[in-house]
Amino acid sequence: MRHRLSLATILATSLVLSACGGGDDKAAKEGEASIGKGQVVATVNGKDVTIHQLNAELTGVAVPSGEARKQVEQQALQAVVARTILADLARERGIEKSPNFVLQRHRSEEALLVQLLQREIASKIPPPNKEDAAKFMSDNPDLFAQRKIFQLEQIQFEAPQDINKLRAFEPLKTMEQVEQRLIEDRLKYRKGGTNLDSVGANPGMIRQIAKLPAGEVFIIPQGGTFIANRIVNAKVVPFAGDQATEYAMNMIQQKKLAEATEKELKAKIDEARKKVNYQKGYEPPKPPAGATPAAPAGNASAPAN
Repeated sequence: MRHRLSLATILATSLVLSACGGGDDKAAKEGEASIGKGQVVATVNGKDVTIHQLNAELTGVAVPSGEARKQVEQQALQAVVARTILADLARERGIEKSPNFVLQRHRSEEALLVQLLQREIASKIPPPNKEDAAKFMSDNPDLFAQRKIFQLEQIQFEAPQDINKLRAFEPLKTMEQVEQRLIEDRLKYRKGGTNLDSVGANPGMIRQIAKLPAGEVFIIPQGGTFIANRIVNAKVVPFAGDQATEYAMNMIQQKKLAEATEKELKAKIDEARKKVNYQKGYEPPKPPAGATPAAPAGNASAPAN
């Protein structure tokens, strides 16, 4: 099956949406000017630090009220001051003119543009409420009332140079057969185990795993390697309460964001991709037959049992 990246994944990982040209410098200067119009909270080496910069430093931070808020703001301001001083010292050494800095700045700017583009699209989407969450939880019992935690036996192994050799693993049913095949193919591997929580994992993968005969092996790609898995045990651990409601609301919002992004940007991205010219040898690789989307073997962010 050919693996098709979702548009949300494209946004998170690609740099195709960045703009280039003479207008960028003008826009950047206008942005700098707007930042400088705010209340000045400190001056470092002759440079003003405004309230806008301080608020940006606090983005994503749970800021308390009262005196505690003042302490958090002071800590954030000191972080801005320290960074500004160090950046000036770097400029004294000419580091901002180095090719490595230019490349890293370009990557960072494009990644930030993509992040802010997503945030702009998300800001137009009305947030779900608890009633929406309750319905979502009822419609997805495998994630909530019947949430499962699988105990897995695993063998992680390197990808063969010829990816088509993976076909030899398709008929294998036991971990012993997988290990023997790895020895014969002289592929490096290591054994281990982990827990796979259905909450946070790929829902499609969980459905497929649940249908497997007891003890049957399944293999998934991950981070340039492959992992053979066998379910040792599975237990039902219901996922409920405020944490479950919040998780459901986040999933609903993510789905809405993906749909909104698809509607607003897909046609433009597809059209832009048609115009990309690749040098010979740098074309996008064709996925191997039977390839499946990568999915985590374990879930570090799953709720506590």
